[in-house]
Amino acid sequence: MSSIEETAREQVTGNLGSHLSPLLLGMGVDALLLGISINSFCRWWTHSKKEATHVRFLIYLASIGGIIGTIFTWATTLHMFSYSYGSYSQFLKCDWIAWYGIIDPLTKISIQAFYAERAWRINKRNYLILISIGICLCLSVTGSVGYAFTVHTRTMNDFETKANLFFYLWPGACISADLIITSSIMYGLYHSRSGLEHTDRLVKKLMRVSLEAQIPPTIVALLFFLQFAANSMSSIVQFIAIIHPKVYLVGCLAILNSRQDIRRDRQRSYVYASGGTGSFGSSSLSSRTAEKMQSNGGIKVETETYICSDGPVTPPVDTANRSFSDIKVIPPSEDGDSEAIGLAECGALSTPLEFEVKLK
Repeated sequence: MSSIEETAREQVTGNLGSHLSPLLLGMGVDALLLGISINSFCRWWTHSKKEATHVRFLIYLASIGGIIGTIFTWATTLHMFSYSYGSYSQFLKCDWIAWYGIIDPLTKISIQAFYAERAWRINKRNYLILISIGICLCLSVTGSVGYAFTVHTRTMNDFETKANLFFYLWPGACISADLIITSSIMYGLYHSRSGLEHTDRLVKKLMRVSLEAQIPPTIVALLFFLQFAANSMSSIVQFIAIIHPKVYLVGCLAILNSRQDIRRDRQRSYVYASGGTGSFGSSSLSSRTAEKMQSNGGIKVETETYICSDGPVTPPVDTANRSFSDIKVIPPSEDGDSEAIGLAECGALSTPLEFEVKLK
């Protein structure tokens, strides 16, 4: 025990900043990300009833995992800098830090499962994508849990080959799953283009939102992998292990909330079928941008007028980019956006856009 204490003293005191700062910063950044997550979760919860049951379950599980992770981080920090203050060997022992391998999957795997289901739907329920992502997620869980049980009684200078293999499997399989998910979602959305200006613009917006939400956790996982390969379980690796799940959670909640924003924006630009007579309803959008005026503070107000008519019109003609053979007349509802989503789902807009379709 004394030899471990002396070794730890030499390592820690040799560079206090690089050994202790990442642990304290990890607690602070993790708490900050939790605050962002709670704020985003509260916003999502106000319209969460529109989500499918399994989506709500995954988000609830991921959020609970994020809270557990923050509580555990605070407990670990108090143990190191308060209750066990003065002991250097604790900075080399893995009896606390190893359990992030158990906590991490609660949030990370739940979020990746959410992304995987979206990638599967956007690519017309391609089971090859679903199976490949599922294998990667199972390997990642195996690596993280195996790592936790293998090293929790060891020190960071006493890792065996099996522990290293488990650790490399943990972020390595996670990175593979992220790459498959991101590329398949981008591919599916790209091929959802219809040639119509509005739907193509919407597809580009969805692609941008997906990249913004999924690239950061992938980069964090890559840094996790590379830093461990360079310096085993350094304090920087522990910092990344602390914040890693929260990066996934923040990105996922951002996507869910952006979907609601997109739905609201579409209500002013979609042209949708109306009436319940079984014939084509017609809707026309007056192109005028009325009343551009400036008042106090230089505020510009733009008004758009929508005119809806149920009179008979000439059915639209098929073109190379779209076919109206599968158009279904949707009865009016209180939410015009649900009708627009229905048209997209049945192919009237010639694009699946299943990323935005309310799951039944």
